[in-house]
Amino acid sequence: MIPTYGIDFDGVIHRYGKGWFDGTIYDEPMPGAFDGLHLLMQHGAVFIHTSRDPLQVGLWLGERGGFSWTATVGNDKFWTTKGLLLITSRKYPAKAYLDDRAVKFTSWELALAELLPPEPRPAAADAATASGPGAGLVTVPVEDLRTIMQLARCPADGFFTAEDLAVIERLHAHLRSATPGKGGVR
Repeated sequence: MIPTYGIDFDGVIHRYGKGWFDGTIYDEPMPGAFDGLHLLMQHGAVFIHTSRDPLQVGLWLGERGGFSWTATVGNDKFWTTKGLLLITSRKYPAKAYLDDRAVKFTSWELALAELLPPEPRPAAADAATASGPGAGLVTVPVEDLRTIMQLARCPADGFFTAEDLAVIERLHAHLRSATPGKGGVR
């Protein structure tokens, strides 16, 4: 059986640097996105799931990346056509889904820990003097860490959005305040 892969559009294929903005597809592709899609299409069926108009996404992918695509499916239960992208707002069964906002499910406990706001933590000064596991460690919002990891994986193109810079500054402030007088964290 041919594997099927579901790929999110915004933030995975389309850089999406300003968020939804005015509803247009305004940004460049993510580095490696087109090569990755072409490679996946050689190994299996690929569909792009999006909240945008599938026609708009298909035209962008065709013009920018030379992809063959469709927005219609003969079989409404599965996508199994190799070499042709399906652009859809529906989530079809797949071997894997690639999404920049996904939380990998392993247990409800871990999923809720990532999705919900953290429990109140001791102040930085209290944390620095605490003993035991986690003593002196810094709590950083998961979304900030995700953004930093995405930026670290992107080639240095000299372009950061205002949101990117704000996340970097927040993380820097967390680290500066984590261990006053010690110049860092462990």
